[in-house]
Amino acid sequence: MIRFSKNKVGSIGVVGHVGCGHSHSINGQVQDDSVGLAVVLFFLKKATDISLEISHIDFIENKVVVTLKSGGIGYGLARRGFTNFEKNMSLNLIGKEAILTHSIVLEQFGRIYGQGVLEAPVALQSAIANAALDSFYKNYPNNFEIITENVGDNYGYILGTVLDINNISVSFLATVNSTLGGIGPNEDLEGNSNFFSKKRIVERFNLDKIPNIVLESKLFNNTLDYFIEDTFIIRGDKIDDNTKVVDSLIKACTNLEYSFIYYDNNSMKRKKGSLQSKTNEIGKKIESLGKKLSLASSSEEKVKIVAELAILISEDCGGITFMSNDIHDEIGGVGLIKNTGAVLSLGVSKKYFEEHKIPYLTLQDLIKYYNIVLKTIELLEK
Repeated sequence: MIRFSKNKVGSIGVVGHVGCGHSHSINGQVQDDSVGLAVVLFFLKKATDISLEISHIDFIENKVVVTLKSGGIGYGLARRGFTNFEKNMSLNLIGKEAILTHSIVLEQFGRIYGQGVLEAPVALQSAIANAALDSFYKNYPNNFEIITENVGDNYGYILGTVLDINNISVSFLATVNSTLGGIGPNEDLEGNSNFFSKKRIVERFNLDKIPNIVLESKLFNNTLDYFIEDTFIIRGDKIDDNTKVVDSLIKACTNLEYSFIYYDNNSMKRKKGSLQSKTNEIGKKIESLGKKLSLASSSEEKVKIVAELAILISEDCGGITFMSNDIHDEIGGVGLIKNTGAVLSLGVSKKYFEEHKIPYLTLQDLIKYYNIVLKTIELLEK
């Protein structure tokens, strides 16, 4: 049974976010970065049974406003506005449910790029995600805490509550990382990050102290090219993170007979200056292409150089813009406070990547995530 708790904090935390526009990253990584939010929304819907169906989508100049059947409202801003074709594609989402935010937007637009490359789908996803969080708060204001990001031009909502799951009190936190203009990602406040306005809500639910299950993306990158099927990826550094959460996630996947790997290999190790180094590397590549472009004379040369620059901006730059260097030094690429938790992602095969190009969460994936979280909560409590 899942219901609101009478306790003000949980003994375990479950946190998930959406990085609106964070579909691509460095080293060939491509992902659905809305998975964490989708799983948390799934739990909240089971506790409340409110509708997350999209009922209205309206456009006011460069703003899209999404209204849900349950009354939640969210907006997104596209820096260069919306064409009539983009508006019509967006309207096709009326009647869809605001849980798989990446998947339903991808279905209409075909692709989603951040870094200011495709602003319309990113702005639309931002509006849908914010409307979902607004719905829960509007319908149950006494059971939820809600704040707005206050980093840069971000305007995403951050929502927290405590649910009892089979009599175990669990703190849930949902975060929308959305950047003004649909130009993201800026994810300084992902995970259980305790910076800026998020610090208050993280501390309110003890998420800086209790064991956290951090739900991340469905992804492909070059290190996973040996996968032959969808495989859950459990990550947690043996020193920097919470090994009890790692062990419980491993046991949960084992008990459920889901394909998984424990991926350590220093992937979660907090390394001072690592994001700064990657930023310098990408900056030098852009600088080199800029010099080549300034010396180019033929159309053929210029087209090829600019096309190469477009790939860098639309893909690799997502792996350096998503977080501030100093914040990354503290909480790493998934926004996890040291010693508080571990991360669950879902990796896909190279065959999947070659067919779909951009991974997307399905209802079947969502159910598996849900089952793993339920089992992990039970194991952690024991």
